[in-house]
Amino acid sequence: MATRALIGTIETDAAGNQVLTSTYNHYDGYPESLGVALNRHYDEPQSAKQISNQGYISFLDPETGAIDAKHKENADKDVLPDNFEEAMEEIRSLADGMGADYVYLYDTDGNDWLDSRNEAKAMINKFRMSGIDNQFTGGYEDDPDNPLGIPVEEIENNIDMMEEGYEEKWKKFLNEAKINVVAMASDALKDEPNLQVYLDSLENDIRLNGSEDYETYTTDDWEEDFENYMADKMDY
Repeated sequence: MATRALIGTIETDAAGNQVLTSTYNHYDGYPESLGVALNRHYDEPQSAKQISNQGYISFLDPETGAIDAKHKENADKDVLPDNFEEAMEEIRSLADGMGADYVYLYDTDGNDWLDSRNEAKAMINKFRMSGIDNQFTGGYEDDPDNPLGIPVEEIENNIDMMEEGYEEKWKKFLNEAKINVVAMASDALKDEPNLQVYLDSLENDIRLNGSEDYETYTTDDWEEDFENYMADKMDY
């Protein structure tokens, strides 16, 4: 299955609005591939704008930076809310419209790309205390009582997890979840051709993104996901 992503830069227009320019990336949108390609080959402001204006990318080669594009599309231009957290929620919605698993935004202060899972809370936590945050009202520099910009709830949760030996428990949970979900898919799709190719891709997706999206799948859901996956492979 494709690992889709949104690639974007945020700039202030003549009216003072924060405008997101974004491109859709179809394959290998996880940080170990697309994230490497962006930071290796498109980490200057001008090249960051260039890649954000591409519109459509099938695959971005992390070794060479070469763009493989099966279609020609215009980049999306979207005015964002002034507030940082509201802007992140809007970007999540836009990324959802692309079917994106990851969001990549260019940090104008650090001149590098930052990545996040396509979840509003994850983006808020990941992009806070960066140049992305400071492009909006409500950024961390606007809050003298919380200069680090770290939610109290997040700190408390991290302390609880450390006390419980979180790392080992989390690894065990992920391994069990991966086995259970792959077994569910295998059972639901046992008569389908090329099943192992799909299961290998599924296992890789769970390794990168977790199993939560699949845990409530019915047989119909598995069949639909399998058909979409095979259709993607035939198209590309």
